[in-house]
Amino acid sequence: MTCLEAQSKIIAYIDYNLEKEEKINFLKHIQNCPNCKDELNIYYTMIEGMRQLDENLPLSKDFTVELNDRMDRELKQNRKRREFFRSSVCIVVIGVLGFFIFAYINFLNLLHEDEQAKLKEAQGEYYYSRNFRDRLFDPYDKENILNINIDDQSERIDFYQKIRQHNMLQ
Repeated sequence: MTCLEAQSKIIAYIDYNLEKEEKINFLKHIQNCPNCKDELNIYYTMIEGMRQLDENLPLSKDFTVELNDRMDRELKQNRKRREFFRSSVCIVVIGVLGFFIFAYINFLNLLHEDEQAKLKEAQGEYYYSRNFRDRLFDPYDKENILNINIDDQSERIDFYQKIRQHNMLQ
């Protein structure tokens, strides 16, 4: 904003007729330009003094302090809005990022479980097909039913030992 534009908006600022974005740009320029700030101070003192006289109100003791307080208050409101906006955006971004991380981890877990299930299935088929050949895969064929319980007088034999004995008999 140039000094000419800022000076053309002084009265609108004093009368609260500037829009938010315009007001913020105006106040930023006023903070950085001592000439425009002096001009604003003069107009503010003159216009507010006239209003107070017209309304039979007691005159303010220091118009400069009132003006500075008003500008500080409006700039703080703008900072709070920007901080709120930034923090809201950060919260949304963190939430979305967290959701994607959670979804990605669940997806990897599902893939891992599926791979493990396929691996177990493949290992089981390999082991049983090697040891029982076609007998295991045709449960309705009466000729291929095996009696794994080998009759001997020894103590109880576990399942894997029975399978080994069966394989040795063939």
